Parts: sequence; C-alpha cells; structure tokens
Amino acid sequence: MVRVRSQPAYRTLALLILLLSCCVAWSQQFEGRQISEIQFDPAAQPVESTELSAILPLKPKTALRMADVRTAIERLYATGRYEYIEVQAEPAGPDVRIVIATRNSWFIGRVSISGKVGEPPNDGQLVNATELDLGQPFIPGDIRAAEDKVRRLLVSNGYYQAVVTSSYKYSPIAQQVNITFLVDSGRRSHFGVPKLSGDIQLSETVVIKATKWKRWFGRGWQPITEARVRDGLDGIRARFEKGDRLLATVQLKSLTNDPSTHIATPEVQIEAGPTVTIKAVGAKVKRKKLQDNVPVFQERAVDQDLLEEGRQNLKEEFQAAGYFDAQVEFNEQKVVNGKQEIDYVITPGARHRFVKLTIQGNKYFQTEAIRERMFLSPRSFQFRQGRYSEAFIRRDQESITNLYKSNGFRDAVVKTESIEDYSGKAGDVAAIVHITEGQQYKVSKLTIDGPQKLNIEKLRSTLSSTPGQPFSEYSVATDRETIVNYYYAHGYAGATFEYGSKVGATPTDVELIYHLVEGKRQVVRGVIVSGLAGVKPKLVNKQIRFGPGDPLSPIQMAEAQRRLYDLGIFAKVDMAVQNPDGDDEEKYVVYDFEEARRYSITTGVGAQLANIGGSNAATSLSDPAGSTGFSPRVSLDATRIDFLGLGHTISFRSRYSSFDRRALIDYLAPHLFDLDHFDVNFTVLYDDSHDVRTFSATREEASVQITQRIQKSLTGFYKFTYRNVDVSDLKISPLLLPHIVQSVRIGSVSANFIQDRRDDPTDAHKGMYNTLELGYASHIFGSQSDFIRLLARNATYHPITKKIVLARETSFGVQPAFRISPNTDPSDPIPLPERFYGGGGNSLRAFPENQAGPRDPATGFPLGGSALFFNSVELRFPFIGDTITGVIFHDMGNVFDKLSDMSLRFHQTSQTDFNYTVHAIGTGIRYRTPIGPLRLDLAYSINPPRFNGFGGTYEQLVQCSVNNTCGTPTLQHVSHFQFFFSIGQAF
Repeated sequence: MVRVRSQPAYRTLALLILLLSCCVAWSQQFEGRQISEIQFDPAAQPVESTELSAILPLKPKTALRMADVRTAIERLYATGRYEYIEVQAEPAGPDVRIVIATRNSWFIGRVSISGKVGEPPNDGQLVNATELDLGQPFIPGDIRAAEDKVRRLLVSNGYYQAVVTSSYKYSPIAQQVNITFLVDSGRRSHFGVPKLSGDIQLSETVVIKATKWKRWFGRGWQPITEARVRDGLDGIRARFEKGDRLLATVQLKSLTNDPSTHIATPEVQIEAGPTVTIKAVGAKVKRKKLQDNVPVFQERAVDQDLLEEGRQNLKEEFQAAGYFDAQVEFNEQKVVNGKQEIDYVITPGARHRFVKLTIQGNKYFQTEAIRERMFLSPRSFQFRQGRYSEAFIRRDQESITNLYKSNGFRDAVVKTESIEDYSGKAGDVAAIVHITEGQQYKVSKLTIDGPQKLNIEKLRSTLSSTPGQPFSEYSVATDRETIVNYYYAHGYAGATFEYGSKVGATPTDVELIYHLVEGKRQVVRGVIVSGLAGVKPKLVNKQIRFGPGDPLSPIQMAEAQRRLYDLGIFAKVDMAVQNPDGDDEEKYVVYDFEEARRYSITTGVGAQLANIGGSNAATSLSDPAGSTGFSPRVSLDATRIDFLGLGHTISFRSRYSSFDRRALIDYLAPHLFDLDHFDVNFTVLYDDSHDVRTFSATREEASVQITQRIQKSLTGFYKFTYRNVDVSDLKISPLLLPHIVQSVRIGSVSANFIQDRRDDPTDAHKGMYNTLELGYASHIFGSQSDFIRLLARNATYHPITKKIVLARETSFGVQPAFRISPNTDPSDPIPLPERFYGGGGNSLRAFPENQAGPRDPATGFPLGGSALFFNSVELRFPFIGDTITGVIFHDMGNVFDKLSDMSLRFHQTSQTDFNYTVHAIGTGIRYRTPIGPLRLDLAYSINPPRFNGFGGTYEQLVQCSVNNTCGTPTLQHVSHFQFFFSIGQAF
C-alpha cells in the first residue's frame, strides 16, 4: 500500500516521496502482473467517470507498470480535485487489484458577513477584506488570516473592540465551502484632541481645524472612519500648501483608543519644511495655471524631473496660446532661512497666429480624413490664435504615421515644416505636413494551420488580413482577437495564436501564416448559484443560458453577468470558474449574489426661468400671452425593487411646482412572458396641470403599456389609456365654447415608435432621431370623444466640419375627430385638454410655453388646435474653447385649427387669424456639463400674432357674455423677444 497526502505547501515533495515509494515497493511485488480491476474509495468521485477513464493509463486486463502508476497519480493531482490520495495494490490470485482511496479538495463558495455593523465599512467591503475569492481552493489556514484582515478594517473605522469569528459549512454540492464571518463591532470610537509633534510652524488650533475632525458649534468630535482619517491628514497638508510649504510631511504615528471612553487620540507627526515659492518671471501666469502645470504641487516633492516636466508643460501652454517661440527655463535656489524659491523664467516672444495648414504627399487618404485626426488647427472663431505647439506637432505626426502603418504603409514617414511670417505678415505661421507614403504592403496569401476540433474556415470572411487586403501589425492583432475569442466562446480557454510572415511573389506581397494551438476543450459541469434571499432562483436561471455540457465560454459567462446586472436588483454579481487552475475538463461555474437594497428614496429641486405661458390666478385675465416668470420645482420619488422576488419594480414619483402637481404609481414587470425584448408597465396617474394659461386640468389616469426593444436603435411602445380630465380656472367664458371646456373621459389605444441613431443623446453631432405616435380614442374603449391622433417627428444632425453641426427638426401632427356627438360643434369637436399645444424652448421658440395657435376671440387666451407643424434649424459651432458652443437658429411653424387650415402664410390677416406660420430667429450658447449642456437661448419672433384681449375680470367676462355687451377689446400681441434657460439641447 502506498499513501500520499497533499497540501499546497508540500504537495510537490509529497508527490515525489510517493513516486519513489511506488518505485521500490511495487517493482518488487506487482510489476508486470495483470490488473484484475480498479476501484475508487469512495465510489463517488469529484471527477466524472468518463473523464477518469480517459486520464488514467491504468486499465483492467493490462499489465501493471510503474510508469503508468506515476502518470495516473500526476494526472489525478493535476485536476485540482484531490487533496489526499491513497493507492493500494492487493493480490487477486495471480493478478492484482488496484484500490485508489481519495479525499476531495474544497473550494471557496459564498463568503458572507453576519452581524450588524454601522457603515462604513459595509458588508461588501468586509467581504473584500477577507481576500477569499470565489471558486479558489479552500485552505483552512487562510481563515485566521481573513479574520485578522476583517478586524483591521473595522479598527481602521473606529471599531477598536470588534470581535470577529468565523464558521464554515461544507456543501455536498460541487465541493464548496460557504464561509460566514460573525462580526460584533461594538461601539465606534470618536476622535480625541490630536497630539501634534515635530516642526509644526502653525498654531495647533489652525492645524486641528484643518482636519475637520471636530464638529461645528461645539458638538464634540466626529466618529472615526478610515475616510475621515485620510481626509483629515490631507486637510493638514492642504493647509500647509496655502502657506507655500509644499514639502510638508504629515504622518499619523498612532491612533490610541481609550476603551472606557471610546475616544481615540491621534498622534500626528508634522515636519513643515521650508516655504517653497514657485513663481513665473517674464510673463504673467495665474497661480491656478501654475499649479496645474507644475507637478511639484501634486507630488509634494522638489526634484529635477518634476521641475523639468513643469518647464515643458508651461512651454506647451504658451505655445498653445499663440506664443510659438516661447522659451521656459527654471532656476532652483538653495534653502536659506527656511525658504526656497523656484523661478520659471518665461520668454514668450512675439505672439503668432497659426493661419494655414497644408498637407502634401497624401495619395491614399483624402486630406479630410487626415485633418480630422489632427490637433493642429488654423485660427478660427473657436481658436483665435490657432492651435499649435511642438507637442501637437509630435502627436499629429505619430497619429498620421499610425494611420498609414495600419493600412499597409510600413515605411511611411511624416514630417512637419513650419513657415514663419507667412505671406509676408509678421507673426503669421503656416505649417506644411509632408507625407512620404512609400509602398503599400498587401497580403497575398493567408494560411491557417493547427485547427483540428473547430472549423475555423468560416471565420475567414471576418478576418482583416485576407488576400488583397493591406498588411499591418494592427490587422494581425485584430485577427488574433477575433480567432481567440472564437475559441474562448467554444470552451478552449487555453487556445494560443502566433503568426509568421514571408515575402511573396513581389517585395510588397506578404504571405501570412497563422499558427493555432487549440488546447483542451472545457465544458460546464454545472452552474452553482448562491446568495439569493428575496430573489426567486427561476428569475436568475432564465438569465444564465448555459448549463451542463455546454462549452465553458467566458464570453457567455460575462453576457449572463451583464443580463443579471441589467435586472437592476443586484448590488453585486460575482462570477467565477471553480478550480480554475485544475486540468479537469468539466468545471462548475459559480455565481454569487449580493441583492441591492429594495427601497430607495430620492428628492430633487429645480426651477424654470423664461417667458412662461402657464396659468395664473383664476380671476385674472391679464397677460394672455404669458410673461417672464420663475417656477421652482421639487420632486420626491420612492422605489421598491424586486417585488415578489421576480424582478418587478413598484415606483412612486411626484412633482410639485407652480405649473404642475403630479403623483404617479408605476408597476414594471420586465421580460413579459420570458421574452427579453418585452416589458409591461401598469401606471396610475394624478396630475393637476397649469401649463396652459387658459385653464387648469386635473387628470386621473390609468394605463397599461408594453415596451418592445425591436432593434438596438428602435423601440416600440403599445399603450391602452383610460383617463378622466376635469377643467377648471377658465380664462374664457364657458358660455362661448361649452363643448370644449367640459370635463371629459377618454379611452384610447396608441402605438409609439422611437428610432434613435444619435451619437450622443444629450448633445448629438451626427445621426438621426425619429418618433411616430399613433393614437385612437373611441367609444369602444369608453371614450366620450372619438378622434385619431398622429404625431411624427424627425430630427437629423449633419457634421459640416469636425466641430460645426447643422441640426434640424420637423414635427407634424394631426388630430381628426369622427362620430361627432349632436351637442358638439362639428367644426371644433376636440375637448380642450386633448388638443395640441406648442411653443416654448423645446418646440417653437417664437412663443412662450404653450402659447402657439388659435386663441379665444374675447380674451386672447390660447385654445390649442387639431394640427401642428414645427420646423427648426440650428447651426451649432465652437465658441470658447471646448466647453462653450454657440448656436444660431431659425424656428417656424404654428398650431392650427385643423389640417385644412394649415398654411405657410407669413402674415396674419386679422386679430382672429392664427392659421399662419410664425417665424423666429435667434442665438444661444451652450455650456457642456456631465449631464448635458446648459442652454440659454434668445429668440426674436419676426411676425408674432396680434389678438384681442379683455380688460376686466372673469366675472365681468361671464356677465358681458350673457348680455352680449363685452365693450371694446384691448389689442395685444405676443412679445417679439423670448428667452429660455434649461438643460439639454432644444432637440
């Protein structure tokens, strides 16, 4: 009997002893005897029987050879599935029986934290601190070290009396060990009065204030966290930097806790160092710019490399500002009386203008294709002096060279010639980029050798280096990624790729040879899921679309991880292959989950500042055309995710402003009928809206909507809606238009399609954006009014140059009615709340918000219409630097009574004629932010409408309507000037 026990520290030595023992013992007793049978103890092994049979050279009815025994032991250990093997050879008559006793290895499964700990640290940070990785071999000795790491993290966050213990449970499934750390954090300590030592140079009060460890208004000291300790030390350093002590060192020597008071006293060692004054001589440089360019400020050290880097940065800064001949040197003085001065001597020279850029020698690429890759740029409205520097020249030469080399021009050379005083004008500079393309090398033949198990030929059409294509290292690297990913997707994680080349029939022909080594194919033995609490396993299993027998594909595994994250219900999805270093062909894939918090609450505050056309007091009939106003807005949202454990979401959203009071409850059920591209929403809405100045509308609505992701850029929304709308706060007499001011119930079905091919939805430079809405309201659905609603929108974005964009948008809508009831005016059947309204910063900037279209003949308040047409054109161009752009725009269009009244007429024929096209021109600026551009537009309406207003109160309007004696109307008009301030482009 031969026995060996393997542990990581001495596995190699144990295996060597085993093999030597086998050589001595078995060569004397059993060498050459026939094997009668091979048994495993226990019979259930962690490696499948078919794989065991394949890897073991020992076979029944064959002669026992010591070499086969050695190979069998090596292969069993190589699987990584065993920590202990005991091999016995027993006589069975003239034959020999082999018994292999084994003990399994174990692997890390779920690592969790039990016990309540006030954040920070959170459970995820505590788990990460253990450094126990999912799927890796489990070594009991590592648990004690993991406990210490968790304890250290707790101590660094003020939990000095934390107690950490652990327990682990062996799972009979997949040889996993689930580990739980029980944490009793105790009470978090607070900062005490710091002890300062060393050469401080500042008062202790100033230093302590810089730490922000003490609360304001005498409320004691802050609780200790790792972040507060770090930020406090950084605050001290920043305070010394204000006094030009750039070399100050701040070190936390200790943080001693008093367990009786739970107060920890920081001891901070400070060496203030000399004052270091860095200044520019010969040219004015703002301190902020000096700090940004001289890395001494960031590194808090003074050495020649950092000073030289600062010199080069300042030189490039001045060159980019037009001082192309700028020279920068630095003088570093010695420390005298605790002071050191570093002077950057700047000789800017004359300011130049970069006026012309010429590219010569390019035949293969058009000039525009090269220009769009360059930083050099002649003077323009955006860059008043042009963009030019030595660094830009080097960068552009490298970029152009790489472009040519990636397309087969291996010998391409790019040089730049600068011409001063161009065309005889002092200070003007031109640059000529000389390109020597050389010969283009092409692939004449591609040979792929090595594939045996996979058919690689169908990939040829997707490769970059096929015969006739340019030869480049870049194309070969692209092919390598394509081929290796193909093998990875089919379970060949060990596949390797190499290539060779030789000269073909001509010196510019290249014959390529791709050498592939496929390696061993690995498959999925099973998928293990852990960490689920509220989420139902079937929801997770639907997203993991591979199982036993499928190729072990990192691509499929990552795609499943992405789908799981897309559910929006997991804070972390940890994924691993169990026993990744083992040679076994069948492997478990392990997913461990941390569910996200189910409840979240968010609040927001905003405002609108513009010529506002919304409602005012119910008794006031003034300003029917709107007026300059400020509308604050607050919002409160609450969300419950993973409702019922199925990934469903319930959300409550509310908004309150002077124009809108809204509350909405939404129920989202993703993946309708287990279809990835379909979601369903159930919504209940209450909305009290004052955004149309003529009336207030209270909307009570219920709807169900199915969302379909048809393509990446195309989404469909299919919706059924039932709502009741009450009209109040009228600015028109209900006696004049009774059929359109009554409350109304609407039942409708609609389909809405959105196609978005913009490069950037918040600030598009190219692409298109289309929407199409088709709705049908009918008595069949319980509607009191029957009509069809069609609204289409098309926006396109055309780059004229790299920075200048021509954007345009056209909107068209029509809303015909049918089955008109007897008590309704056939010429005007659509209820007031259901009409089209337009005007404002996002539709037609000739009007304030919702002020376009027909108006009440008595009061002048807008009534909306049954047709609309808007067209906007914008020229977007750089204005100041890369963050501020300018816009020149032209808007035209209007809201019309009905489709037959739509007209492109420029002039209004009378005070009651609103069926003509209103034009506006204007300009605006955009300031780029991470959430979209801040927008300020100023529009001039060329032909705003005139209309009749009413000079009295609402009661007087009703009375005069009864008596039919309303007096003389007042002539009013929409202001020529409109301004709008918001976030995001107009379209």
